[in-house]
Amino acid sequence: MIMKKKSIMGLEYKWEVLLVYLISILGLIFSFMKDKEVDKDVKEQYNQSGAMFIINLAINIISRIFTNMVGIPYVAWILSIVQLVIGIFAIVAIVKAFKGESYKIPVIYDMSQAIWK
Repeated sequence: MIMKKKSIMGLEYKWEVLLVYLISILGLIFSFMKDKEVDKDVKEQYNQSGAMFIINLAINIISRIFTNMVGIPYVAWILSIVQLVIGIFAIVAIVKAFKGESYKIPVIYDMSQAIWK
C-alpha cells in the first residue's frame, strides 16, 4: 500500500511531481518554501525541479550567447542534447512518482542538495 505523502498544494505525490516537472518554475518556488509538514521525498522533488529550472535557464542563456553573439552554433547543439537528457531524466522521475517511488536524478540531485541545504 502506497502512503499518501504530504505536499504543498495538497495533491497526491504523483500529481504534484508531474506538475513541478512540467512547470519547473513551481519547483523553484516550492524549494524556497519552509513547510515542515511536507514529506522529505516531495521536498527533494521540488529541489530537483528547481535545480533543473536553473540549469535549463543557464543553458538557454549560454546557447543564445554562443549562437547570436559569438556565432558558434555547435555549442548550442551540444547544450540542446544536454537539455534533452535532462528532460528524459524528468520523465523517469515522473514515471517513478506514479509508481509511488522517489527518484534522485544523478547530477541534479547533488546540485539541488548543495543549493538547498
